[in-house]
Amino acid sequence: MKREKIIINDANMYEYFEDEAYMIFSKFCREEDDTAKGPNQLSFYGVNRIYKSLSVIYETEDVEEELCLIENVLNILDSYVKIEGLEHLLINNYASIENGIFLEHSPEGNPKRIREHYKHQFRNAYLGLLMLDRMHIDDCIVECFMDEGSEYANYVMSSLDKTRRSDKREGQEILKEIIYKTYLISALFHDIGYPLAYYFRIADEIHEFTPFFKIINPVVKGEFTEIRAILNNSLLFRTVDNKKISKKYQDSDHGCLSALSFLMNFYFSGSIYNFASKERCIIEMAAIAIFKHTDRYDDRNRMLFSQDPISYLLRICDDMQEWQRFLTVIGRTHNYLQCNICGKIIKPDEKDSDLYSCNCGKQFYKITQMDNKKINYIDICDALALEAAENRITISFMYNVYSQLELLVNDYEAVIYRAKGLERLEHMLSFQKYFPEIQLQYFLSNNPIALIENMMAEKGKDLESLKVWVLGIESESKRKNMEKFLECFENGLTNKERIFGKQLEKNSVRYAREARQFVEDYMGEIHMLKHYLDGL
Repeated sequence: MKREKIIINDANMYEYFEDEAYMIFSKFCREEDDTAKGPNQLSFYGVNRIYKSLSVIYETEDVEEELCLIENVLNILDSYVKIEGLEHLLINNYASIENGIFLEHSPEGNPKRIREHYKHQFRNAYLGLLMLDRMHIDDCIVECFMDEGSEYANYVMSSLDKTRRSDKREGQEILKEIIYKTYLISALFHDIGYPLAYYFRIADEIHEFTPFFKIINPVVKGEFTEIRAILNNSLLFRTVDNKKISKKYQDSDHGCLSALSFLMNFYFSGSIYNFASKERCIIEMAAIAIFKHTDRYDDRNRMLFSQDPISYLLRICDDMQEWQRFLTVIGRTHNYLQCNICGKIIKPDEKDSDLYSCNCGKQFYKITQMDNKKINYIDICDALALEAAENRITISFMYNVYSQLELLVNDYEAVIYRAKGLERLEHMLSFQKYFPEIQLQYFLSNNPIALIENMMAEKGKDLESLKVWVLGIESESKRKNMEKFLECFENGLTNKERIFGKQLEKNSVRYAREARQFVEDYMGEIHMLKHYLDGL
């Protein structure tokens, strides 16, 4: 496998769907295919409506890029995928509903830890297409389908045989077309049921409100037997235990709701029966992948690439899609403002929250009468890096160390949840037939000393070299504060586990307060250190 390194972030994603994605899908169109586009669904639905919905959360420049992304993906669906009905799933009010989901809390007042899903679907599509094309996973899936006798391999190969009666292209070329289109569709729509899961949760809360008794219908969710009657001929209901589907449906599992909603789009109208064999295969296999992406496994069970490679690819891409994906937390965390004289952080007094002061004696008063909380957008991964060499793929998660220090103050346990997810992913990636070896590289911590150590190591600096740098700081007050910080940091190096716990510390009762206090006390100096290291 040729060595190649790819940086994956939103900027590169926008560029990818401007050019490279078109080239990939255009290869599957025969010269006699009519690629004329239908009416512009984006304009029909209302660009302004989508723009305003996205603008609630995203910055103006990002919203404009995202609208271009939506239009590019829609053009690919219209011109090259050509399955009628997909456009309705892409152009809708998902973003508007998601604005409410971000603010969801439990009845006890705890945030739901819900990360964004609308844009995440496009990112999953981007990551998976790169894996298929540039990491040559498409060849792995072709080999798997042609060798294995699994029910899904047999279904795809049967659809391939039927398609070749009217399409004389090489079998592997048509097979790759099915693979690419199935993955694209499953990734784009794997979370379309999330708003429905949110609706059911809210409905449960409203039904507990006594004055609404007998005013609203308590039966919000459709009967599963009716859904099964409509979808009984689908590949999902023919290959997955219906009891499992029913259980996930009753639990409002968003993967199940997404798959059922996706299939209903074609079965309820009857359009699925008018599709050619290849198109129906793509829809049916996409629904399987969508349904399975929320399946849970224990230490003794896991998803296998050889049994269902497209579902497997969607699942691992869903777990790997970390870059620039945020969740929101509402709290009273103030903005960190740094004093230009002493370098310390200007923060509110513990006894008087209206009084802000810094180390050099300056004081500032908050004069607004309105109290407020702040919505914090928590995002700690800047990008992914894919690198292929021989039969191994290395995936580096570029977790921002400075962002992790900030996150430590807002949500001490957040990195623990993320690390658990990556550990489960590593278990799923190991020893998979037909699939290349994948190695994950990442650094996550809620120990402030370990984070600062890593920040220094990334630039090849040690404590002694920093002491030399500090001696050259012109401002006396900044220099003294940095010297005090380095002295405290040096003490922490020899006692970091005793003071702050392990690199990934789960005992928040014992260590969270000390870790937060350290970051709050020295955030100004940590920022000065970051600024120095960034300039190297």
